Amino acid sequence: MTASSPLGDTRAAWFLAGVEFFFALSWVVYVIFLPELLARGGIDKRYLPWIIAADQLIFALADWWMGVAVDRARAALRRIGPLLVLLSAISALAMLLMPWLAATPIFFLLAISVWVATSSALRAPPYVLLSRYAGRATLPRLAGIQLLGLALASALAPYLAIVLKGVDPALPFLLSALAVAASALALVYVERRLPAAAPTLAAAEALQTAAGGAKASWAFLLLLALLLAFGQQVHSVLNSAVQFKRLADPALLPWLMPVFWIGFSFGLLGVGRLVRARGPLQVLRVACPLGALALAGTALAVSLAALLLSQFVAGIFWAAILCASIGLAAESGNPMHTGRHTGALMATLAVAAFSRIGLAASGGAAAAGAQVLDWLPVALWCVVAVVVRRMR
Repeated sequence: MTASSPLGDTRAAWFLAGVEFFFALSWVVYVIFLPELLARGGIDKRYLPWIIAADQLIFALADWWMGVAVDRARAALRRIGPLLVLLSAISALAMLLMPWLAATPIFFLLAISVWVATSSALRAPPYVLLSRYAGRATLPRLAGIQLLGLALASALAPYLAIVLKGVDPALPFLLSALAVAASALALVYVERRLPAAAPTLAAAEALQTAAGGAKASWAFLLLLALLLAFGQQVHSVLNSAVQFKRLADPALLPWLMPVFWIGFSFGLLGVGRLVRARGPLQVLRVACPLGALALAGTALAVSLAALLLSQFVAGIFWAAILCASIGLAAESGNPMHTGRHTGALMATLAVAAFSRIGLAASGGAAAAGAQVLDWLPVALWCVVAVVVRRMR
């Protein structure tokens, strides 16, 4: 481990939280205005979910590729800042042009593809930057701080949908593009403050970790992460609104939906220290069954207060699961492959979102019914809890 101070580590993590926030916010703006932009080009609205699903597949491929590229640059002791700035500049330009290209479907869809692919420069690489100078034991805590940006953007999404209703897309897309460009500069600032990578020290740490670490293959761990993430997607996107409508006025949904992400934010503030003290695998062993219990509480709630509490607690345990998963990604295999593993984890989250969108768009969610959907996340998290419990 390099000799960077805890204060410096935390400051870098807060900078990267801002990067995560502006990236996630640009995605929220894109999803809000995509139906209107498709209508301008005469594209039928039934293609909307499939376009968003295709975006997730592009995210998955680009995330993994970015992780590999970062590892190669790291192995050669090269700075990745210039590459990230270039990709982010292209991403910002593509987003800026979307409202102007909406009337021409071919160019509009091309701009979407370029934006999605290049914006992966703001997804996996920040976690790799943290891993370059933070010890593996401290990475989950710093990643938790960084993920606060995602939590805040997710919590603001329902409010933005109300505030931006009827606004010309050009201004929000311009502001989002500028924010993405500024985020790229923040990445460069953080990287320049980092000490140079030390492969020999990292390798020694990897040997110590491998001696007492998990024996399961990385591919198997990704499968478990996919089940957890798909369960979270079904719960927070498909189930939560239906559950709140059972017990509250639908007009209150914008104020109720963020409760899960508020719990997620609170969980992020403390889970890093827990992972450092107990280890990521042990945290997963506790968080998966307790999280499944909280999800069951949302399905069984008979009062709004009980539902709010269950949603809040489920968010806390999803934070624990996600930070522990990042910790396992950092501990798996060669330390010079941290980017590849982190990129693969981000790609897994994108595949989970793709699966949830496909389930809804194909009519599978409607065919399954609310009862089945309510208990599907609980079942998935329980399965992972049983498997993780038996892992060494």
